[in-house]
Amino acid sequence: MPRKLRELIKDLEGAGFINRSHFLKISISIYILFTFPCIVYAVTYQTDFTEEIEEDWKLHGSDSIWQIEEGYLRAEIKSEKQWQTVFQLYQFIGISGPYHNLTIRVEDIGASELRFGIAFGKHFLNDDGEIEETGYYLFFTNDMQTARDTNAFPSPGKRWGTDALTLMELHFDTGRFQLFGDGESRLDFRDENLWYLDIIGFVLLEYITDMKSTGEGWVNKITISGLPVTPKRKLTTIWGHLKK
Repeated sequence: MPRKLRELIKDLEGAGFINRSHFLKISISIYILFTFPCIVYAVTYQTDFTEEIEEDWKLHGSDSIWQIEEGYLRAEIKSEKQWQTVFQLYQFIGISGPYHNLTIRVEDIGASELRFGIAFGKHFLNDDGEIEETGYYLFFTNDMQTARDTNAFPSPGKRWGTDALTLMELHFDTGRFQLFGDGESRLDFRDENLWYLDIIGFVLLEYITDMKSTGEGWVNKITISGLPVTPKRKLTTIWGHLKK
């Protein structure tokens, strides 16, 4: 038996998913799984923000507050900074990348006096294999911007007068980006340097002057389709079906 297969079975035993009497049955299932991977579909994540979701998301930045309130995820800037751009990323960590083919649908998303939307990011490595910088495409309800690390760059492209959308939809497919706002196609372009993504999440962006921020962003629901399936997650899923 291949070493990786033995390790996966051992992991499932330790987690209480199987015992030795199920060894042959699960081994056959694993063989089928790895021989015919097309029978296992990608994962879909969905939340309407009616319960705590901290384990699936991680905040990068200390200048904002994110909280669930009456079925919405709400975010606002809380900072003493002045004359600076505040970039806050609320990264999805429930299923890690790389991500090659994704569809993200967010419902009832909007912003007031700041920019709020979806971030797609990729790590760029130096010659030693260390992260040198992270590049982003930032898709807001009313425009798109790019960013390098936490430095955002306004896009010279089209801007829409839609601070709020009933439905914002993003497709990513090995370098191709498509953005739809309330069913209308807004952007469709390719970036050959981004044929996969390392980061997906919500982004909050604002340029603070000498006045405190009073803006906020909000979203009612998010669905992420096309998330990768790890071997262990595949095994857990198949074992759940076998137990039935």
